[in-house]
Amino acid sequence: MIAATFAVAVAAFLLFAFATDRQHRARFGQALPARRQIVLRGCAWACVAIDFGLALLAWGGVFGPVGWLAMLMAGAAVSFIFLNFLTPGSANRR
Repeated sequence: MIAATFAVAVAAFLLFAFATDRQHRARFGQALPARRQIVLRGCAWACVAIDFGLALLAWGGVFGPVGWLAMLMAGAAVSFIFLNFLTPGSANRR
């Protein structure tokens, strides 16, 4: 359950990143349409809400919110590292 909480947090922050024009253009080679931006942000917020429920199931009502915030921070860190350092072509941009 903890791994699922982490995976959903990473997915949420990747969706938030792809909802920005800069990341979308860098990864997909095209401008971000307004409708797609709204859909991506909506899906990202849905992942954040689902992640909260998973954290409550994994850690209970007392430690669930703490674990949720920890997984969100870890998901943000992993998505930042993935998007900026581990993707192909990132060495060419420096």
